[in-house]
Parts: sequence; structure tokens; C-alpha cells
Amino acid sequence: MMKRLKWLIGTIALVLLGFLFTLPMTAHAQSINYRSLVYGTNKNSMASPYFVKPASVKVVNHKYVVTMHIRTAKKLHSFPVKMIWVDGETPQNVRRVKDRSGNSNLFYSFSTRNLNKRVNAKLAVDVPGVYKAKHLITFKFSTVGLPSLQSNSATKQTTTQSKGNRTAGNKVKAKSPSVIKKQANKQKNRQSKPNQASKATNKPAKKASSSSNASKTSSNSAQPSSSTKTNSADNKDHSNNHSRVAFLIVGVVVIVAVVIGGSLVVMRRKH
Repeated sequence: MMKRLKWLIGTIALVLLGFLFTLPMTAHAQSINYRSLVYGTNKNSMASPYFVKPASVKVVNHKYVVTMHIRTAKKLHSFPVKMIWVDGETPQNVRRVKDRSGNSNLFYSFSTRNLNKRVNAKLAVDVPGVYKAKHLITFKFSTVGLPSLQSNSATKQTTTQSKGNRTAGNKVKAKSPSVIKKQANKQKNRQSKPNQASKATNKPAKKASSSSNASKTSSNSAQPSSSTKTNSADNKDHSNNHSRVAFLIVGVVVIVAVVIGGSLVVMRRKH
């Protein structure tokens, strides 16, 4: 039982750790103040009283996620204001909540990489029997105490590197043709010098090779060739074979003569 409990505790711990690693990298939410302006101006919008301030902002995956809140009175009916898009995108995490007084509370969020610029949005207002229209609105955020994005340093490095590469390319292009010719002549002179040195070093090598060839020819002339050795060996072998064959023939003739002579002697005695 104890082993099973330990195994279950270990698996649960591993699952929790994996879940924590899969969560996006986020920071704590901070409050950020803003103004609701008439689109393209610095005038406060008529809808400004409906936007609850401040908003909350946090960093998620190297982006700012801003959550905003719109509150409308009960007498204006249920949720008369609707956000169509913010900063060119549809709003995220939209929630509709009514409080105890019956007021409508609309929460939504949007993500961006730059809150120093003005953020444009489009909303729809629909108060039944009173007013119905769509309006553009501009939000201007106060970036004091805004959490920094980690990707800013990387983008700065890339921009500085690209600027350095551009300046280097412009310097190369700015060279005159006379300078390019001088550089080419210098390179040719540098290449010709090692070639001359290699020729000078090759001369004694050639002499050494000729002397080595002469020594080889002298040694070859002093020693008998392998072909002459093999020919003499072949001649010796053939002479030995001929002498052996002649000796065998003579022996056979002698034996035959002895046998015939013996038989003739025996026949004469019989007669």
C-alpha cells in the first residue's frame, strides 16, 4: 500500500509540474490609467463616463494584455454598449455581469505590443427607442510604471545590427573604381610572390630528383636483372630434366638387353 501511495503522489506531482510549465509566461496585473477620446482628437468622448478607470494590464507572451470595464445604468436597458473591435482585432475574454443594482458591466481585453501609441476602437450603442449608432473611439493610455516587455532588448539589438550592416554596405559601395583597381593590383602582387618562391624551391627539388634517378640507374646496372636470373634458372632446370630422361632410357635399354641375353643363354642350354 505504501508503494502505491508513493507512486500516486509522484505521478500527481509530475502532472502538476507539466501543467505549470505549459502555462504562458505572465506577470502580475497592474492598473493603468487612460482617457476615452473622440476619434482622432484630444476631446473627451461622450461615452467616457461609461468606461471605468483605471484599466488593468499584464504581460503575456511578450505582449500587453489590457482589460477594460464598461458600466451602464439599469435605466439604459441591458448591455446597451458592445465593443466591435479594438486595435483592429475582436475583443478577447468578453464577460457580461450584472451587479446587485441591475447595472450592466461589460469586461473585455485586447493585446498589443505598444501602449505608447493611441489605440482606436469601434463600439455600438443600442438603447431601445432612444439611440442606436456605431462610433469610433480613441484610447490614450498613461504608460507611467508600465511593465517592460522582454522582447524590447532583442528588437533593439536586431535594429542596431541591421543599421551596422547597412552602414557597412554603404561604405563598400562608396569606394571609387581607382581604389578597387589598387586593391586588385596588390592582390595580384601578393599572389605572384609566392609563385616565384615556389619556382625557386622547385629547382633544387628537380636537381635532387635527377641525382636520385642517376643513382637508381647505376644501382640497377650494377645488379643483374631479374629477367636474366629467371632465364638462367629456367635453362638449368631444362638441362637437368634432359639428363634425367637420357639416364632413364639407358637404364631401360640395359635392363632389356640383360633380359634378352639371359633368355637366349637359357634357350641354348636347353637345346
